[in-house]
Amino acid sequence: HLTPAILYELWSIWKANPRVPSVASRRAWAVSRNARLKHVDSWFLRRKSCAKRMGESFIEGPYELPLE
Repeated sequence: HLTPAILYELWSIWKANPRVPSVASRRAWAVSRNARLKHVDSWFLRRKSCAKRMGESFIEGPYELPLE
């Protein structure tokens, strides 16, 4: 599972830029935080699905996550 610190960071990233990062970017981000890629992938895909269901706006197309 994802730690509270990582979840907080993911929510901050989503609020600043509501879209799903590229697979390579998610992989590098997960490795840099010692998180499992499967959990990071699932988090973004669930967030996108929830945004669609709730009628929230989000941006289509991947982008690169900052690693710092």
